[in-house]
Amino acid sequence: MQIRKKSSKPSAPSIYIKQMFAIEGGQTLLEIFFESEKEAHLFYTWLNSMKEKAGVLIRQGQTMSVQIVLPADEKALVRFLVPAVADYIAGNMEDALIVSIMGTQFYFTDEDEQQQILSIAHSIMEGERTEIPNLRGFSDKKACIEEALLDFIKPDLKFSFKSFILFRLQNYLQRLKNYVEAAIEEYKLEQEYQSFIQLLRDYLHQKHAVMPEIHVFHRRHFLLFNEDYSELTDSELRRMTDRELLYHHPVYIDTALLAPLVSIAPKRICVYSDDPDHGMIQTIQNVFQERVILHPEVSFYLNSKKIP
Repeated sequence: MQIRKKSSKPSAPSIYIKQMFAIEGGQTLLEIFFESEKEAHLFYTWLNSMKEKAGVLIRQGQTMSVQIVLPADEKALVRFLVPAVADYIAGNMEDALIVSIMGTQFYFTDEDEQQQILSIAHSIMEGERTEIPNLRGFSDKKACIEEALLDFIKPDLKFSFKSFILFRLQNYLQRLKNYVEAAIEEYKLEQEYQSFIQLLRDYLHQKHAVMPEIHVFHRRHFLLFNEDYSELTDSELRRMTDRELLYHHPVYIDTALLAPLVSIAPKRICVYSDDPDHGMIQTIQNVFQERVILHPEVSFYLNSKKIP
């Protein structure tokens, strides 16, 4: 599956930093210029919320700037400013960067799609989607930003923060791009899955039930039983499976379980399992909806009078 790409860099709110390392009174003054009053106020509020700001003076300067007065030593920069700016980028700018990457490099500009992909990207970065190969969570994002900041913030430096992000945060931006690409793939798969589920629902609405009730027993494998708890053999299931269904959906539909179930189109499906979150059980529920009744595994033996 190909993803649309374009090579342009992500855009982001610009912050211009002018550092004036005047040694007067043993202090260092940094003035940070923003593109809007809103951005300046956001950054000013962010800095003032930091707990570790002893000996640091923060004040609003010109209309779109924030001034930071620090003790004239590198420890103050490392102790306060570096983690503060890293937190600001990760906490306040990251979503804008991710959305920008979606639009400029993958051509996803619809806001609803962007929000869905952003949510998936968050879940991947937080390590919640462990099934995605070769992509772990982004728990070290702050360290990634701080490393670049430590090389960037030096005396007598005048620099555009936007340029810093685009040219000094290449590792961080590449990591974000990797997560965006994976999130887009997951989003496309989820869209295809939902379309597939809807097609099966539409099929069921016009299909007459071959059997009124089916019992699905799950332990290590899935077994199907009729309403009298007699096991349906593989040959019986193949005979009842609609060949047209397999022809139109050869990739997505499971031929051993889902295809026979949909072809039989029972009015009720009793599923017996101690693992209700199993992917196939979730799919059965999504397709058959209110027709599905979940039971613990032991209920099958009680209802069928079969000995485990």
